[in-house]
This record gives sequence, structure tokens and C-alpha cells, in this order.
Amino acid sequence: MPHKARLVVLSAMLSLLLLFIGSASAQETPAGPAVAACQPGAGYASGCDVDQDGDIDIFDIQLPAGRWNSSGTYTSGHTHWGETWTGAAGSHGLRLEHTAASGFTYGLVAQSASSDGIGVYGRATAASGGTIGVYGRSDSAGGTGVYGAATGSGVSYGVQGYSASSSGYAGYFTGSGSDAVYVANSLGGRGIQAYAPNDTAIWGRTNSGLAGVDGWTTGSAGRGVSGYASSASGTTYGVYGESASTDGRGVYGKTTAGSGYNYGLYGESASTSGRGVYGLATATSGPAVGVYGVTGSDQGWAGYFVGRLQVIGTLIKSAGSFKIDHPLDPANQTLSHSFVESPDMKNIYDGVATLDANGEATVTLPDWFEALNRDFRYQLTPVGAAMPNLYVSQEVRDNVFRIAGGAPGMKVSWQVTGIRHDAYANAHRIPVEEEKPADERGLYLNPLELGQPAELGLDYQRDLD
Repeated sequence: MPHKARLVVLSAMLSLLLLFIGSASAQETPAGPAVAACQPGAGYASGCDVDQDGDIDIFDIQLPAGRWNSSGTYTSGHTHWGETWTGAAGSHGLRLEHTAASGFTYGLVAQSASSDGIGVYGRATAASGGTIGVYGRSDSAGGTGVYGAATGSGVSYGVQGYSASSSGYAGYFTGSGSDAVYVANSLGGRGIQAYAPNDTAIWGRTNSGLAGVDGWTTGSAGRGVSGYASSASGTTYGVYGESASTDGRGVYGKTTAGSGYNYGLYGESASTSGRGVYGLATATSGPAVGVYGVTGSDQGWAGYFVGRLQVIGTLIKSAGSFKIDHPLDPANQTLSHSFVESPDMKNIYDGVATLDANGEATVTLPDWFEALNRDFRYQLTPVGAAMPNLYVSQEVRDNVFRIAGGAPGMKVSWQVTGIRHDAYANAHRIPVEEEKPADERGLYLNPLELGQPAELGLDYQRDLD
């Protein structure tokens, strides 16, 4: 190729190379300058490094990072007012952490100045699962997971819970210590006040623990459990106890002090027709007991009554007597007499009659005498001298009987007995001899007196309780 032609080709190739290099250089974006983070008062317009990635780029305009707001103006607080952040990555929608190891610091401070405002509002929108609106946790040995305080006066609440579900709980607590929930009132009020206008204010339950409700007081005039029904009418109960166990007790009272006038169970009524203690056994068969009393002391009393005592029904006892201050030495002695016993429902009447001029006497008895008694027996004893011919000339008739055969003017001591035959007595005759039921055979009402061990007593097991 001629020399001139070679120069033309070389020149053309060099021009093409320069053109390619120039085009590539025009498309390259020069690296942004390495600058420091934005300083107070500068704003986006100054071209500072908002996202602090070492240069100034489009993200310094798009992202309101650091202390710059969306207008590119520096503020003294970090504000994202009115913004909504959404995302599906990570375990936290927002994580705030204060890393100071001491001091009264807060990971998050939220505040509302509205009279109906909420400082922190948490909500879990899932319709199922164990979701939690607000979750609090403390890893400190003496810490508090969630702490609420109400510093204003009036009816305020440190923590308030609400559940719209008919089977839900406004507050639910679980624990593994001695108490799942501990409530203390440092002033003079109640530890817990519960209110349920149509149901039970406080309901306690345990499956195998000590008690459904356990009350305790250390005060010298306190009450371990206190119940009050304020209604002035209706069948209300200050304290109501019920047990479904075959060996249970509806209410059990116990006092452990070894001295003093204390009471295992105390009942009181201010009504003129009231009952201090009322016991009822509703079973219609078997040896059910409305009120059962027992004492382990041979000088004690299973039941002690001051005042009149009435029994509507049959009184059954092992022995009986009256005991009074001794008439001759009432300050130092007592006097006792045993009851008069009989296999029959027997009444005894006696008196003294004075014989008339014919050696006779008419004894008039109460007008209810024959309505109450039958099967009469008579005893006549002359007073002052023997009267061998003394006799009952007329048995009881029209509530009168007659005596004859005595000496005029003499006195006669008489006695008449009768067997009750009123309606109650006829319906409830006292059986004299009875076979023991199968479950009582081999047991004794009074084992020690019969030379038997106490364990064979009919009420031995019940007495232990």
C-alpha cells in the first residue's frame, strides 16, 4: 500500500478509537465527594450526607434520616409525625433501645395531652392465635414486666384491662411462685376491690391446693375472712359454704390458741326472731345431724347453752341431771340430781288431799289431764297414822279421781302416773330395745365404760376430725 494511503487508514482508526473512548467517558458518573454528616441548621439544600453513607446521592434527598425532617430542615427532635411504616421483614416492626447500663432511662417515651388520650396504644389485628396487643418484659431479678401508675386524684387506674369477649378476661395472670398476683395497698384501703353487679365479685378455685379462697390477718381485731350481705330482705348469706364431698364440711371453723375465750365458729343474730347458729341436715333417712358438737375434755361440753333450751322432737341421752348452786353453800358447792327414767313416755303427778267428815276426798286434775294421759297408776300414803282401808274409790274420769276409807280430817299423799297419748307421742313412740344397724355393730356409744378401746366408739373417727 502506498505510504500516503497507510497514513489515511491509520488516521481513520485513531479517530474511531478516540470517538469510542470519549463516548464511554461521557456515560460514567463520577463518584460523589466524601463528606461529613449533616450539621445542625444545614438542611438538605446544603448537600450534606443525610444517610451518612460517605457521599451525597439521591438517597440523601429521599430519606429523612438523622435529625432532618421531610422538608430538609434540621429540628431538635427526631420527628416522623403522621407517618406510617409497614414491612414484613424481621421480628420487630420498630425497635428502640437505650443502652445505658444505669440510671432511670426509657427505651420508649410516649405521651398524650388529651383528656381522652392514650400514651401508648398497642393492637394485634390477627383474628386468631395467641396475639398480644402490648407485651412487657423485664430480665431483672427484681424487675417489673409492665408498670402502670396513675398520679392524678379521684378515681384513677394504674392499669386497666378490658375484654369484649363474653368468655374472655380483662386481666389474665399466670405465675410459678407462691402468688400469681400480689396486690398491696400502702395506705388504709383494701388490697383488692371487685365488683360484679349480676354475678360473683370474687371467685376462687383450686384443683388440688389448699383453698379456693384463703384469708389471713395479723391484726389483733382482724378477720381472716369477712362476709357481709347488705340487703334488708331476702334469703341472704354473710358467709356461705358448701361441700360436695361425702366427708366434706360446708363451713369449718378452727381456733388454735390454747387458752382464752375463743371460738372455732361464732354466730350472732340481732333479730327478735333470729338464730345465732342454724344447722340443717336435709336427708330424710339415716343418722343425719343438723348440729354436731364434740369435746375431747372430760370436763368440757359438747354443747353449752345459757338460757332456755327447747327440743322439738325426741331427746335421747346416755344420762341426765340437773346441776345447781348448792342451797346450803352456793358459793363453794353444787348440787345435782338425776332425771327420773322410764321405759314409757310417763308423766308423774302428785299432791296432798285432806279427807272430809266421811273419810273421803275428791282430787281434781287439770282439764287437759285425760287428753294427755292414759293407763293411770295410783299411790296413796296416809299422813300421821295408818289407814289400812284407804283406797281409790273412783279412777280418773272427767279429770277427777276419788279417795275413800280414811279417817276424817287426815291427810293423804297421793301420786298418779299416766302414759302420754297425745298426737306427737302416738306418732313417735320411744323404742325401748333396738338392733344396731349393720354399720354400727361392733361399735359402742360409750366404749371406755364397757372396757373397750376408744377406737371402737361409734363416733371415734368423727371425733378425730
